[in-house]
Amino acid sequence: MDLLIVGGGIVGAGLLRELALRGTSAVLVEKNDFASGTSSASSKLIHAGIRYLEQVWTHLKAGKGRRAWESFSFVWAASWERRRLGALAPGLIRPKSIRLVLGKNDPRSAFSVAVGVWIYYFLQILQGQFFSPPRCAVGTSSKARLAPGLDESKAKAVFTFWDSETDDARLVIECLQSAHDHGARALNYVELQGWEETPSGVRVHLVETDTGETLSLMTRILVNAGGAFVDEIRARGAGALSLPLVDRVAGSHLDVYPAVSTESYYVTASDGRLVFLLARNEDGLRYTRVGTTERVLREGESSEFPSATSEEAAYLREQVRFYFPGAQVDSTTVLRADAGIRPLRSQSGETAFQKSREHDIRREGRAYHVIGVKLTDFRRVAAEIVDRIDWRGHGVEPPSSPAASAPLRSLGSVRIYSESTPAEIVRRTMVVHWDDFLVRRGGLEPLRVARQDLARLDSWFDEVATTLCWDAARRQGEKERGQRALKRLRCPL
Repeated sequence: MDLLIVGGGIVGAGLLRELALRGTSAVLVEKNDFASGTSSASSKLIHAGIRYLEQVWTHLKAGKGRRAWESFSFVWAASWERRRLGALAPGLIRPKSIRLVLGKNDPRSAFSVAVGVWIYYFLQILQGQFFSPPRCAVGTSSKARLAPGLDESKAKAVFTFWDSETDDARLVIECLQSAHDHGARALNYVELQGWEETPSGVRVHLVETDTGETLSLMTRILVNAGGAFVDEIRARGAGALSLPLVDRVAGSHLDVYPAVSTESYYVTASDGRLVFLLARNEDGLRYTRVGTTERVLREGESSEFPSATSEEAAYLREQVRFYFPGAQVDSTTVLRADAGIRPLRSQSGETAFQKSREHDIRREGRAYHVIGVKLTDFRRVAAEIVDRIDWRGHGVEPPSSPAASAPLRSLGSVRIYSESTPAEIVRRTMVVHWDDFLVRRGGLEPLRVARQDLARLDSWFDEVATTLCWDAARRQGEKERGQRALKRLRCPL
């Protein structure tokens, strides 16, 4: 084997696809299900990060020209990548209009925010992204028209801008499907137990997590794309250094059904942060995704199955109710409360909000550790990893030239989920367990059905069980597994 990727999130899936398109032999292993970590619990935005433009100005005022340029370059590159991804996956990655609400007590002036919004717009124009120009509302009636349902007395001004959105878990699956179509292999529920370098490669020890079956094999190159588990995977290598590469910052979200509003918003929160309320439409299911928080995980705190805390849920509910007093946000309307861990590169002396979102690639012998990749940047970083690997030094023929223009799906695609039945989802998306289907293959709809239509849920379960040939004992175990998954996503309010 030329290369083994450890981690089945968007970073690993994007790299596997990139290598497959370039004709390089590679295999991916994931200890849980694909996209079972942060790659199914993100904001679901494909965005350049409009808030980072503010950091440009902050760095300039402090005389930090290099930091300002780095922040601007980060926004420019991410905006360009958003354009490319929209062309690669039509229907799955879609433009999104967002309202930016500047709170009454926000110290920023409406003029300075307007300048930032227009810079963001012209940046998009320069890259060939043609959206409607920004709008601004400062009067009571104009704010009400631009932001329906908003308590306009709480807002100093309202602006509009454009970004894009996706289903993060489905994006992972479609990258893996594309890689498979080009000859690569991806295995979920296969865990890396340990690894050590030898003169000719890396010996890896794998275990099939459901059966306990073990396998040892050789690979020329190891890529650690474990996200929040990067340091844990690194520590399993013989002689690996103990200093951490990753700072883990958890961000929680609430999915509210029915939707709070027909529009999407960024609002300035009580602590000065930006909180989003994103109106989502997943093939007809409309709801609002609210987020996010920032909580640094302590040393020794597990990255496995993070969940939203009651304090985080209450904080998000407070922000929604402040700007939308009529919104109902409680355990009856929140269908999903999740948390994703941002694996940021290790930085001392910075708050969670201040930590840089720039990624990093660290080499240790034949192992490459990938850190801090945003959802928006997965394809660009995959190409960078390929360029950074010392192929000839590891005894591997370098990959062929880039093939980034190959689409993820047909240009006529309009739906997020193309399958029409549970059996088709199972066959096409590598479902192994009931919670794979329930939580990560069809957006929020299975969770709505689990809450509101148990007869339909039972019918789906029977179809999945029949397709996968489960016996009575396996069916019972899978039902219990599904209940545990639903419990982890239950709203803590």
